[in-house]
Amino acid sequence: MIVRKNISIDQCYIDKLKPFLDKNNGNLSAAIRDSIETASQALDEKKNEKGEKGASSALKTVELRNKMVEDDEFLLIHHTMLEWFIKKTSGLLLEEATVYELINPYTIKKIPNFVSYVNALNDRMGWKIKVDAEYAEPEPETLILTLSNGNPCFRGIVAQSLALYLAKQMKMDVQGLFSKSNATKIYFKRFEFLNYEKVPKGFEEHFGSMEGTFREIQKRPEFWKNLIKAYRQQNYQRLSMNKKVFEAFVSGDLPSVDDMGRELELLSGKPPETFTLAEHIMIFKELYLTDSIGTDIEICTEKGREYVKLIHDYSDRKVCERVIQYYSNIFKSIGHPFTVTSSPHMIVFEFGKNLSLSHVSEPGLAGAESELSFTP
Repeated sequence: MIVRKNISIDQCYIDKLKPFLDKNNGNLSAAIRDSIETASQALDEKKNEKGEKGASSALKTVELRNKMVEDDEFLLIHHTMLEWFIKKTSGLLLEEATVYELINPYTIKKIPNFVSYVNALNDRMGWKIKVDAEYAEPEPETLILTLSNGNPCFRGIVAQSLALYLAKQMKMDVQGLFSKSNATKIYFKRFEFLNYEKVPKGFEEHFGSMEGTFREIQKRPEFWKNLIKAYRQQNYQRLSMNKKVFEAFVSGDLPSVDDMGRELELLSGKPPETFTLAEHIMIFKELYLTDSIGTDIEICTEKGREYVKLIHDYSDRKVCERVIQYYSNIFKSIGHPFTVTSSPHMIVFEFGKNLSLSHVSEPGLAGAESELSFTP
């Protein structure tokens, strides 16, 4: 098909076409066709050159990877098997020495160098993970790392490695961790080390949820295997309580309010007065479920409507009275007024009511519902 159009060309372009005009005896149409062919060939050659460079770069990466396998620095492992290993060790912390095998702490000191290095490392390993950083120069107080693309399991282990390095080498502790199917964000904040032999609290909280549990199992494996077996066989119908509490229940001489305050302080690591009522209720829930004295618990921490409902399966009157008194002493130790309502298989503690009584009455519960009150 021939398309004819009227076009205008400045003299400077006519001058550039002169070699093609001379070749075609002044025929402008033929000169334009020749110039288009020449430009097209030049573009094709440039594309081929880029492709060859890309292929050459990919070949070098493969050669480098093969060399690392030969030198025992890298090890070939099936994708599915590696994913299984990572999933089964979720919640356990990496060791510093392992991370330093990947990132040399003597050479990587600045965040820009850190980001460039880990991106090159991911490329070499073939994990297809891209790392970006948001921070302020020169000594950032906060930092956001975004890991995108790649396998979510692989991103998780890379995220932990980078977070541990930043915590130990750049004093940046983890403040938040958010994962999606195609990206993982880690929020950091600068902190001062209190103990260089330990990992910071934020890092352990977000990456080491099973670390303490696994360490205890490793210390006494037979004890924990037998205990877990017993709980499963008996459908968790067992109690787990402090020896002193057990002795108190058997003797009827329950721990005093002061004793319970000290126990709470040991459990939480802080004096009772440093917590809000809602925080106390959450600590109490953890204690109640761990003791297994009751079967279930329902709580409300909404301000002005706080309550705790304890569900149990005891039918003996004396046992119910001791359970009420024991948990009443715990709540007395935190210093918030409450009432106690008891009915078969349920004890309800309600807080914030206008109470006139200055102590919890001696329990005298039979089967009927009874209400007791306490004001500190």
